[in-house]
Amino acid sequence: MTTLYRCLTPTDWLCPCGKAARALRRHGVAYDEVRVAFRQRDREEVGLLTGQRHVPVLVIGGDAICDSRRIVEHLEHRAAAAAGRAAGAGAGGGPA
Repeated sequence: MTTLYRCLTPTDWLCPCGKAARALRRHGVAYDEVRVAFRQRDREEVGLLTGQRHVPVLVIGGDAICDSRRIVEHLEHRAAAAAGRAAGAGAGGGPA
């Protein structure tokens, strides 16, 4: 299960949380979205997950990833790894 913890901003173009949400959609990753309070002091659930109260936070495969840039990098890495596995499986492994 994949979950994106993000702020209450109603659009995906005004904050780093939107950058993470756009990247998830671009890579075709299905996710649940949890909107958290604007004030950091009221983000107890995020604090329990990561030890800090900043968003966005992506929980994917049991790992919590903080910061939109790190989230985008992680998704790009996963996509590249999946493409590499698909290319390797399609090679057939026979003689040339």
